[in-house]
Amino acid sequence: MEAALGRGGWLSCGTRTRPANPCTGRVLWTAPGAQTRAASGQSPSARADALLLPQADAAGMDYSYDEDLDELCPVCGDKVSGYHYGLLTCESCKGFFKRTVQNNKHYTCTESQSCKIDKTQRKRCPFCRFQKCLTVGMRLEAVRADRMRGGRNKFGPMYKRDRALKQQKKAQIRANGFKLETGPPMGVPPPPPPPPDYMLPPSLHAPEPKALVSGPPTGPLGDFGAPALPMAVPGTHGPLAGYLYPAFSNRTIKSEYPEPYASPPQQPGPPYSYPEPFSGGPNVPELILQLLQLEPEEDQVRARILGCLQEPAKSRSDQPAPFSLLCRMADQTFISIVDWARRCMVFKELEVADQMTLLQNCWSELLVLDHIYRQVQYGKEDSILLVTGQEVELSTVAVQAGSLLHSLVLRAQELVLQLHALQLDRQEFVCLKFLILFSLDVKFLNNHSLVKDAQEKANAALLDYTLCHYPHCGDKFQQLLLCLVEVRALSMQAKEYLYHKHLGNEMPRNNLLIEMLQAKQT
Repeated sequence: MEAALGRGGWLSCGTRTRPANPCTGRVLWTAPGAQTRAASGQSPSARADALLLPQADAAGMDYSYDEDLDELCPVCGDKVSGYHYGLLTCESCKGFFKRTVQNNKHYTCTESQSCKIDKTQRKRCPFCRFQKCLTVGMRLEAVRADRMRGGRNKFGPMYKRDRALKQQKKAQIRANGFKLETGPPMGVPPPPPPPPDYMLPPSLHAPEPKALVSGPPTGPLGDFGAPALPMAVPGTHGPLAGYLYPAFSNRTIKSEYPEPYASPPQQPGPPYSYPEPFSGGPNVPELILQLLQLEPEEDQVRARILGCLQEPAKSRSDQPAPFSLLCRMADQTFISIVDWARRCMVFKELEVADQMTLLQNCWSELLVLDHIYRQVQYGKEDSILLVTGQEVELSTVAVQAGSLLHSLVLRAQELVLQLHALQLDRQEFVCLKFLILFSLDVKFLNNHSLVKDAQEKANAALLDYTLCHYPHCGDKFQQLLLCLVEVRALSMQAKEYLYHKHLGNEMPRNNLLIEMLQAKQT
């Protein structure tokens, strides 16, 4: 698993090392405690933020912008001076990025590679500053190699489109006779919501697993304590009622579609009833409508996975451990994702080799997004909903879990709250899922142009949809794409956790996830 996606070898705080060729160096993740190494003979992965901006044919030079929109630099928070190397930034970060790329500068971080970068201390750690430049969307290919002034004028269409969006936002402000509170600048995630009262945990293979899941102690999950089929409990759970939206606290946020859980039924039902599939509506891009038709029904996926878990054990000693059951759930979820991808437009037109390359690149991100969206729809802060319909109490998991999984669950729940605040809907979810599948950071594709075309069309569809259905949240498109960066980071942390369990011989045999992890590293 890749621990860093920056090009140009190793980076660090204050100390320069002899650079590897920036066109070939790639930092790979290795086992905990092992030294990171550069892979040889392979092209580098593109930045993790390849999904951040609508894809154009390359990079661009400086363009003007509207100063009265009060944009701030997404790297350090200083006032922006224009479009530089892919997005709006300040002069200081523009110069820093240019010098780093043109001079092949390489740094290392003396801390934990998570230094705070703001206007007052942006010069303390050039490693973290450069990584943040890449994360928010500054383009390496936009910097001229000949050290001449000006950038490569290929991002012009993207700049013009972004500027047009800002002009539209400005016109809406004037037409409505009031000034919207400006959200975070382009490329900057919304401020994190207030920390919840609970502490999320990490290892579901802890002792006393019965306490982790609601339901009787019998069923296909054995000691995990879940019922053979989802239990009938009163009512249904919708998105958090009265939830505060911190990223847009001064804006009116209202979807055109009614909240399906405004009046929950009183009759018994499954632990969670998912919304009816969206059948279409005005101003919904055709691509999104097609993706909605392809999206599998959650109850069907749940029933199939429960059926796979109901294979009877030969004896009591053969009952799988809770962690093994979770791995089997993840395996079966991944199989459903592969089935979805095979039916997906564009994907089925690719050669099998390209299909495998795409899936090896994004399998963990698709699993993470699937879990995150389930929690967004589930809408309960004190528990997690598994794909089987079982509820895992966070308070219990927090006590029993280990540090690695604790960190992972905590970080995932923060993203869930952020997507609650953004009011992520099903239409946006299927589009994000498509964007992950057709990520442009994949190298060695035989038909890269087809993948690039799919990415650009999906970006355009998501942008059009968010502008039409969430007009008061003009930056929702950018913030959704930024959430994909966090999904990528979560997936890397999850793969690190899986590899840690694999090294400890704690993974079940014939596990698909480990096979995918090993295939990506070979």
